[in-house]
Parts: sequence; C-alpha cells; structure tokens
Amino acid sequence: MPSQPAAPTIESNPFISQSNPSVHLPSADIINTLRHLSNTLEQPPIAPPVKVCIPDVFDGTDPHRLHHFLFQCHLYFHSRPAIFKSDKDKINFAMTYVSGMVQDWLQVALEQEDQGVHHAWLYFWSSFVKEMHTHFSIPDVAAEAAHSLDHLHMNPDDRIAIYNVAFLWYSTHLQWSKSALCHRYYFGLPDRIQDIISTCEGGKPSTFQALYSTAISIDNHFWERKREFKRASHSTLQHSSYQECSKSGTSLSLSNSDADMEASESSDGFSTWRHTLSPDIYDPDSGLSLSISDSGSIVSQMATY
Repeated sequence: MPSQPAAPTIESNPFISQSNPSVHLPSADIINTLRHLSNTLEQPPIAPPVKVCIPDVFDGTDPHRLHHFLFQCHLYFHSRPAIFKSDKDKINFAMTYVSGMVQDWLQVALEQEDQGVHHAWLYFWSSFVKEMHTHFSIPDVAAEAAHSLDHLHMNPDDRIAIYNVAFLWYSTHLQWSKSALCHRYYFGLPDRIQDIISTCEGGKPSTFQALYSTAISIDNHFWERKREFKRASHSTLQHSSYQECSKSGTSLSLSNSDADMEASESSDGFSTWRHTLSPDIYDPDSGLSLSISDSGSIVSQMATY
C-alpha cells in the first residue's frame, strides 16, 4: 500500500508560533494586505495639478511687454518644476511663444549654431533673459520709470490698489531713497486722502511704510463709508415705497435685499419699476398695481397722465 503523507507538525508549519503552538500566526496574504494598507496610509494625498495660463506670444513690437512675457514664463516654470529641470528646457519653451522679429532673431541664432557659431545665452536662462532685454526691452528702464513716477497720480474715483501697484512697479527700477519715495507717494495721492493724512495726530508719517499703510487704511474707510451710504439709501427707498402703498390701502412686505429702482417707459403709457417687495392687490383709487412677473420680480405699474 502507498504510504500516507505525514501529517504536518508544529515544526513544519510556518504559520504556527513555535514558542506557543496554540497561537496561529496570520497568513502571508493577510500580512501583505496589512503592509499595503500601511504604505497607503503613510503616503500624503496627491494635490491636483495647478492650472497655469501659458504665456502670451511676444513679438517685440512693444518693449513694455517683455517683462510681462518673462514673468509669465517664470510662473509656468514654477508650476511645472519636474518638466523644467534645466535652463535649456526653459529656453526652448520660451522660444515657442515668440513671433515676428523676435522669432526671426532666434532663427538667425539657431542657424549660426548649426554653422558652429555658438551663443552662451541659448544654454543659460539668466543669459537668455539678459539678451532679450538687450534687444527688445526699453533702452533706459530707470529713466522711463522715473518719468512715469513723476507723472503718476491716483484717480480720486479709483481704489488705492491701482495706484499702489503702479507706484511699486516703477519704484523697483529706481535707486531713490526712502524719503524721496515717501514724498513722491504722498504727492500722487488725491485730496480725499491727503486731507486726512495731514491732520493725523503726530503729523504726517515720516517713513514710506507708515505712509503707505496709513493711505490704505484711509482709502478702505472711504469705500466702506460709501457702502454704508448706499445701504442707507436703499433702506430709505424701500421705506418710502411702503408708505406710498400704505396710504393707498395696499399692503406690502419689505424684503431684506436691495431694491432695484430702474424705471422704464412701456408702450402702453405706464412707467414700470421692479421692486424686491411682496405684492398684494390693485388699488383702483390710486391706480397702483402690483403683480409678480414670470421671473419672480415684483412689477409695480402706475398710470402716467
């Protein structure tokens, strides 16, 4: 008779603890599964890729656009560090977003490379940027910035951020002292900000950063006050409409939203206003009619004689 296979012993079973035979060790599949889960939990979540706009094509006709073009390239490189590991990768990318005379200039340089005439700026990004500025930028950036800063004034109807961005942009190209920048910054502010700064306790701020922060704070208070006036006028408008309809016997409930009081003349001789008010009924004595339009707006009509 064929011999029967020997029954597995404790010593031959790798999943039974040798020191304590009554304790069974987990199987290999369970161990691998637990190890995989542990590695998965330890890995940080992968962030979604950042969507960055590609640079605008630069043709060299407007020297002021060169800095913006190079800045857009820099943003794109910064968002894709794994792609742009070398200066050559950056230069090749930038060269695909030029046209016109800039493209013609690069074509000549590349043809010279094929003929054995090598240009270092085709291999180093900093040299490439410098060469682009030499050929296609403003000849005297500092003089241009000084002229623009001397004629820079903030529009009284603008927010101060517009003025600040332009001022900081020009000042970065100049070697002016802080006191000179402080004087020029104050001179370009509108009267509504200068008047308040001149009455500050302790006098006008003596440092540029203090003056800069003070002007921003004053401008923010100015626009907040304008919003308060707007909200107050809307509330007064709603209250007046409520009183008008109360006198005519028509009941209205006021909404918390702002009223839109744009009037339009219709073909049937009625002036129509759209309110954020709840309608009630038509009042024959006053000729006031309130109804809900298809869009959910309240339409108030009153005959004009």
